[in-house]
Amino acid sequence: MSTIEKYKQEIETELDHAREKLVELKTKIRALSDVKRLESVDEVEELENMVNDMKAKIKELNKEVEDSWEQIKGDIDSSKNAIDEAFARLNRAMV
Repeated sequence: MSTIEKYKQEIETELDHAREKLVELKTKIRALSDVKRLESVDEVEELENMVNDMKAKIKELNKEVEDSWEQIKGDIDSSKNAIDEAFARLNRAMV
């Protein structure tokens, strides 16, 4: 398996995990007070958009030639880090 294929597989696994965590967060949000729920809904929507953007970048990676994958990999890594930070921020806010 090539480096690109391994990378795509790892990122797709992380995206699946992110989708699962989004479902969990939406469940937690339902139990929050109205004020907290309203604050969290925007962040969850932003997080969903980030996951969708990352998904689009993976599709782009599938189309790109091997020599330009490093740039796209950097973009995807940045998206992954932003998603991880957003999940952490939301989890802290719900405690």
